[in-house]
Amino acid sequence: MRRSTTVWSAVASVLFLSVCSSAFAADLPRPAYKAPPLLTPAPVFTWTGFYIGPHVGYGWSRFSGDGDSRTAKGFLGGVQAGYNYQIGQVVVGVEGEYSFADVKYDTPLFCGTLTLKNDYFATAAARLGYAFDRSLIYAKLGAAWTRDKWDANDGAGGTATATSNRMGWVLGAGYEYAFWDNFSVKLEYDYMKFGSVSPTFATAGGLTVEGSGDVKLDTQVIKVGLNYRFGGLAF
Repeated sequence: MRRSTTVWSAVASVLFLSVCSSAFAADLPRPAYKAPPLLTPAPVFTWTGFYIGPHVGYGWSRFSGDGDSRTAKGFLGGVQAGYNYQIGQVVVGVEGEYSFADVKYDTPLFCGTLTLKNDYFATAAARLGYAFDRSLIYAKLGAAWTRDKWDANDGAGGTATATSNRMGWVLGAGYEYAFWDNFSVKLEYDYMKFGSVSPTFATAGGLTVEGSGDVKLDTQVIKVGLNYRFGGLAF
């Protein structure tokens, strides 16, 4: 009888400990499992894309012919637009520019004056550059256009005027820096060489022009510009 009681007591103790252990385990907080953080690649700057913006500058035009030359000087300003494509660190592209200009030369003529000026410059060029992240060094080569305007008066009612359109080529180099994701500034130098022309004058008031030889023209321009680029970052 005593042995039986002892056996039942042992069995009861084991059952009690099992129940208590289960209850205690149920009260313990369950470990929290968190998903690993999602890794997002950092954006990479790129020069690829279209761009447009304004520029201002200063130009020097040298008119030469018959062993003589005159230099016109003045300001210019306009817009540029283009497209870049970046391959590694190499950047290729095309660009068009138009500048309103007041590059002129004034000299006395009898009791009047003679004014010679370029009133616009336009270029269409291919560009090739090398990028150091947000810095770009580039060169450009293409076609160029301008217009000469001659305006003379003798102070006594006589006038002589002529207009000549020219076409030539442009060779330039510059530096551009992207100070913000879509905005960049540039500093550029251009040399333009144009074909010779022989201006035809329209006269009035007794002022006459006795013939006109071929006049050559080469122009140097330095300018600063601002571009808004439709691009800037890629993932």
